[in-house]
Amino acid sequence: MKRFTQNGVILVVGVIAALAAVNGVYLNFVKPSLQVPLLVAAGMLLLLGGYGMWTDRRESAQDDEHLADSHEPGPDAGHGHDHERGPRVGWLLVVPFLLLGVVAPPPLGAFSAAEDSGLIGITTIEGLPPLADGDPLDLTLAEFQGRALADPAQSLTGRRVRLTGFASAGRIPGAWVLTRMSLNCCAADGFAVKVAVDGVPPLADDEWVQVVGTWRPAPLVSLEEQELPVLEVEELTRIEAPENSYE
Repeated sequence: MKRFTQNGVILVVGVIAALAAVNGVYLNFVKPSLQVPLLVAAGMLLLLGGYGMWTDRRESAQDDEHLADSHEPGPDAGHGHDHERGPRVGWLLVVPFLLLGVVAPPPLGAFSAAEDSGLIGITTIEGLPPLADGDPLDLTLAEFQGRALADPAQSLTGRRVRLTGFASAGRIPGAWVLTRMSLNCCAADGFAVKVAVDGVPPLADDEWVQVVGTWRPAPLVSLEEQELPVLEVEELTRIEAPENSYE
Protein backbone atom coordinates (compact mmCIF):
# COMPACT_ATOMS: atom_id res chain seq x y z
CA MET A 1 0.00 0.00 0.00
CA LYS A 2 1.30 3.46 -0.88
CA ARG A 3 2.39 5.60 2.06
CA PHE A 4 -0.20 8.23 1.21
CA THR A 5 -2.92 5.58 1.49
CA GLN A 6 -1.52 4.31 4.78
CA ASN A 7 -1.56 7.78 6.26
CA GLY A 8 -5.07 8.35 4.92
CA VAL A 9 -6.29 5.22 6.71
CA ILE A 10 -4.67 6.39 9.95
CA LEU A 11 -6.31 9.79 9.57
CA VAL A 12 -9.78 8.33 8.95
CA VAL A 13 -9.48 6.01 11.97
CA GLY A 14 -8.45 8.96 14.12
CA VAL A 15 -11.47 11.00 12.96
CA ILE A 16 -13.91 8.16 13.70
CA ALA A 17 -12.38 7.53 17.13
CA ALA A 18 -12.59 11.22 18.01
CA LEU A 19 -16.22 11.43 16.89
CA ALA A 20 -17.13 8.33 18.90
CA ALA A 21 -15.53 9.82 22.01
CA VAL A 22 -17.33 13.15 21.58
CA ASN A 23 -20.83 12.00 20.60
CA GLY A 24 -21.06 9.24 23.23
CA VAL A 25 -20.94 6.22 20.90
CA TYR A 26 -17.87 5.02 22.80
CA LEU A 27 -20.16 4.24 25.76
CA ASN A 28 -21.47 1.24 23.81
CA PHE A 29 -18.03 -0.36 23.99
CA VAL A 30 -15.98 0.93 26.95
CA LYS A 31 -16.40 2.47 30.38
CA PRO A 32 -16.89 6.26 30.72
CA SER A 33 -13.50 6.56 32.41
CA LEU A 34 -11.82 5.64 29.12
CA GLN A 35 -13.11 8.69 27.23
CA VAL A 36 -9.98 10.74 27.87
CA PRO A 37 -7.54 7.97 26.82
CA LEU A 38 -9.66 7.44 23.70
CA LEU A 39 -9.48 11.15 22.87
CA VAL A 40 -5.71 11.13 23.41
CA ALA A 41 -5.31 8.10 21.12
CA ALA A 42 -7.52 9.73 18.48
CA GLY A 43 -5.45 12.91 18.68
CA MET A 44 -2.21 10.99 18.18
CA LEU A 45 -3.67 9.19 15.14
CA LEU A 46 -4.79 12.50 13.66
CA LEU A 47 -1.34 14.02 14.16
CA LEU A 48 0.46 10.98 12.72
CA GLY A 49 -1.85 10.68 9.74
CA GLY A 50 -1.91 14.40 9.01
CA TYR A 51 1.85 14.78 9.33
CA GLY A 52 2.46 11.72 7.16
CA MET A 53 0.20 13.00 4.38
CA TRP A 54 1.82 16.43 4.53
CA THR A 55 5.37 15.04 4.27
CA ASP A 56 4.32 12.74 1.41
CA ARG A 57 2.87 15.68 -0.47
CA ARG A 58 6.01 17.74 0.09
CA GLU A 59 8.33 14.95 -1.04
CA SER A 60 6.19 14.35 -4.11
CA ALA A 61 6.33 18.05 -5.01
CA GLN A 62 10.11 18.10 -4.57
CA ASP A 63 10.50 15.03 -6.78
CA ASP A 64 8.42 16.71 -9.49
CA GLU A 65 10.62 19.82 -9.32
CA HIS A 66 13.82 17.78 -9.59
CA LEU A 67 12.47 15.86 -12.54
CA ALA A 68 11.46 19.05 -14.32
CA ASP A 69 14.91 20.58 -13.76
CA SER A 70 16.75 17.47 -14.92
CA HIS A 71 18.03 17.38 -18.52
CA GLU A 72 18.36 13.63 -18.47
CA PRO A 73 15.21 11.53 -18.29
CA GLY A 74 14.93 9.36 -15.21
CA PRO A 75 14.51 5.61 -15.31
CA ASP A 76 10.74 6.00 -15.10
CA ALA A 77 10.43 8.87 -17.52
CA GLY A 78 8.08 8.41 -20.43
CA HIS A 79 5.80 5.75 -19.01
CA GLY A 80 4.32 7.65 -16.05
CA HIS A 81 4.40 4.68 -13.68
CA ASP A 82 4.61 5.16 -9.91
CA HIS A 83 6.35 2.18 -8.32
CA GLU A 84 5.15 3.21 -4.85
CA ARG A 85 1.52 2.91 -5.83
CA GLY A 86 -0.16 -0.11 -4.28
CA PRO A 87 -3.60 -1.59 -4.82
CA ARG A 88 -6.42 0.79 -4.01
CA VAL A 89 -8.15 -2.05 -2.21
CA GLY A 90 -6.18 -0.87 0.83
CA TRP A 91 -8.79 1.83 1.35
CA LEU A 92 -11.27 -0.94 2.21
CA LEU A 93 -9.53 -1.08 5.58
CA VAL A 94 -11.41 2.07 6.58
CA VAL A 95 -14.86 0.62 5.78
CA PRO A 96 -15.44 -0.92 9.27
CA PHE A 97 -14.56 2.39 10.90
CA LEU A 98 -16.84 4.33 8.56
CA LEU A 99 -19.67 1.93 9.36
CA LEU A 100 -19.00 2.48 13.06
CA GLY A 101 -19.45 6.21 12.52
CA VAL A 102 -22.73 5.77 10.63
CA VAL A 103 -24.36 2.65 12.10
CA ALA A 104 -23.04 2.05 15.60
CA PRO A 105 -23.72 -1.41 17.07
CA PRO A 106 -26.05 -1.25 20.09
CA PRO A 107 -24.76 -1.82 23.63
CA LEU A 108 -24.95 -5.28 25.21
CA GLY A 109 -28.49 -6.25 26.13
CA ALA A 110 -30.85 -9.15 26.78
CA PHE A 111 -29.21 -11.43 24.21
CA SER A 112 -25.82 -11.09 25.94
CA ALA A 113 -27.41 -11.58 29.37
CA ALA A 114 -29.31 -14.74 28.40
CA GLU A 115 -26.58 -17.24 29.35
CA ASP A 116 -25.34 -15.30 32.38
CA SER A 117 -26.53 -16.27 35.86
CA GLY A 118 -26.69 -12.61 36.83
CA LEU A 119 -25.04 -13.28 40.20
CA ILE A 120 -21.85 -11.28 40.64
CA GLY A 121 -20.50 -13.26 43.60
CA ILE A 122 -20.48 -10.58 46.32
CA THR A 123 -19.57 -12.21 49.66
CA THR A 124 -19.25 -9.10 51.82
CA ILE A 125 -20.54 -5.53 51.84
CA GLU A 126 -17.44 -4.26 53.63
CA GLY A 127 -16.57 -0.83 52.29
CA LEU A 128 -20.10 0.13 51.33
CA PRO A 129 -21.41 3.21 53.14
CA PRO A 130 -24.52 3.03 55.33
CA LEU A 131 -27.78 3.25 53.45
CA ALA A 132 -28.72 6.84 52.68
CA ASP A 133 -32.02 8.47 53.54
CA GLY A 134 -34.73 8.71 50.94
CA ASP A 135 -37.96 7.01 50.00
CA PRO A 136 -37.60 5.41 47.59
CA LEU A 137 -33.85 4.93 47.78
CA ASP A 138 -32.03 4.82 44.42
CA LEU A 139 -29.64 1.87 44.18
CA THR A 140 -27.69 0.17 41.43
CA LEU A 141 -28.58 -3.45 40.78
CA ALA A 142 -25.11 -4.49 41.96
CA GLU A 143 -25.50 -2.70 45.30
CA PHE A 144 -29.02 -4.06 45.79
CA GLN A 145 -27.80 -7.58 45.05
CA GLY A 146 -24.79 -7.23 47.32
CA ARG A 147 -26.78 -5.89 50.26
CA ALA A 148 -29.53 -8.48 49.75
CA LEU A 149 -27.20 -11.47 49.54
CA ALA A 150 -24.25 -10.55 51.75
CA ASP A 151 -25.50 -8.21 54.50
CA PRO A 152 -25.98 -10.13 57.76
CA ALA A 153 -27.83 -7.13 59.21
CA GLN A 154 -30.34 -7.22 56.30
CA SER A 155 -30.36 -3.45 56.11
CA LEU A 156 -32.69 -3.49 53.10
CA THR A 157 -35.56 -4.94 55.11
CA GLY A 158 -38.58 -2.67 54.86
CA ARG A 159 -36.79 -0.06 52.72
CA ARG A 160 -38.45 1.06 49.47
CA VAL A 161 -35.86 1.16 46.69
CA ARG A 162 -35.86 2.26 43.05
CA LEU A 163 -33.93 0.22 40.50
CA THR A 164 -33.35 0.88 36.80
CA GLY A 165 -32.66 -1.73 34.15
CA PHE A 166 -33.98 -3.66 31.17
CA ALA A 167 -36.00 -6.83 30.94
CA SER A 168 -34.33 -10.11 30.06
CA ALA A 169 -35.60 -13.68 30.13
CA GLY A 170 -35.86 -15.43 33.49
CA ARG A 171 -35.43 -19.12 34.21
CA ILE A 172 -39.18 -19.75 34.12
CA PRO A 173 -40.74 -19.44 30.64
CA GLY A 174 -42.60 -16.15 30.34
CA ALA A 175 -40.90 -14.64 33.38
CA TRP A 176 -38.40 -11.79 33.20
CA VAL A 177 -35.74 -10.35 35.45
CA LEU A 178 -34.47 -6.80 35.82
CA THR A 179 -31.01 -6.68 34.28
CA ARG A 180 -28.11 -4.33 33.81
CA MET A 181 -24.89 -5.11 31.99
CA SER A 182 -21.61 -4.12 33.60
CA LEU A 183 -18.07 -3.83 32.23
CA ASN A 184 -14.70 -4.61 33.75
CA CYS A 185 -13.08 -2.65 30.94
CA CYS A 186 -14.91 -3.00 27.63
CA ALA A 187 -17.85 -4.77 26.01
CA ALA A 188 -15.72 -7.87 25.40
CA ASP A 189 -15.70 -8.64 29.14
CA GLY A 190 -19.25 -7.49 29.91
CA PHE A 191 -21.36 -9.42 32.44
CA ALA A 192 -24.96 -9.26 33.63
CA VAL A 193 -26.30 -8.17 37.02
CA LYS A 194 -29.86 -9.39 37.64
CA VAL A 195 -32.64 -8.94 40.17
CA ALA A 196 -35.79 -11.07 40.19
CA VAL A 197 -39.07 -9.14 40.25
CA ASP A 198 -42.48 -10.14 41.58
CA GLY A 199 -45.92 -8.68 40.98
CA VAL A 200 -45.34 -7.20 37.52
CA PRO A 201 -46.69 -8.07 34.04
CA PRO A 202 -44.54 -9.70 31.34
CA LEU A 203 -42.19 -7.39 29.45
CA ALA A 204 -40.36 -7.75 26.15
CA ASP A 205 -36.61 -8.27 26.11
CA ASP A 206 -34.57 -5.05 26.27
CA GLU A 207 -37.51 -2.93 27.45
CA TRP A 208 -36.16 -0.36 29.93
CA VAL A 209 -38.03 0.30 33.17
CA GLN A 210 -37.73 1.83 36.61
CA VAL A 211 -39.26 -0.22 39.39
CA VAL A 212 -40.02 0.76 42.98
CA GLY A 213 -40.54 -1.87 45.65
CA THR A 214 -39.17 -3.67 48.67
CA TRP A 215 -36.75 -6.53 49.04
CA ARG A 216 -38.14 -9.92 49.97
CA PRO A 217 -35.80 -11.11 52.74
CA ALA A 218 -34.21 -14.51 52.26
CA PRO A 219 -31.74 -16.54 54.33
CA LEU A 220 -28.06 -16.15 53.50
CA VAL A 221 -26.72 -19.29 51.81
CA SER A 222 -23.58 -20.33 49.97
CA LEU A 223 -22.83 -18.87 46.55
CA GLU A 224 -23.32 -22.30 44.99
CA GLU A 225 -26.93 -22.39 46.24
CA GLN A 226 -27.67 -18.69 45.97
CA GLU A 227 -30.69 -17.47 44.02
CA LEU A 228 -31.30 -13.98 42.67
CA PRO A 229 -32.63 -11.52 45.24
CA VAL A 230 -36.32 -10.69 44.77
CA LEU A 231 -37.88 -7.23 44.61
CA GLU A 232 -41.62 -7.07 45.32
CA VAL A 233 -42.63 -4.33 42.89
CA GLU A 234 -45.13 -1.60 43.78
CA GLU A 235 -44.58 0.73 40.81
CA LEU A 236 -43.25 0.19 37.30
CA THR A 237 -42.45 2.95 34.82
CA ARG A 238 -41.30 2.37 31.25
CA ILE A 239 -38.41 4.64 30.29
CA GLU A 240 -36.03 5.35 27.42
CA ALA A 241 -32.66 3.64 27.50
CA PRO A 242 -30.10 5.84 29.29
CA GLU A 243 -27.16 7.31 27.39
CA ASN A 244 -24.85 5.00 29.30
CA SER A 245 -26.64 1.67 29.53
CA TYR A 246 -23.93 -0.01 31.59
CA GLU A 247 -23.80 -0.01 35.35
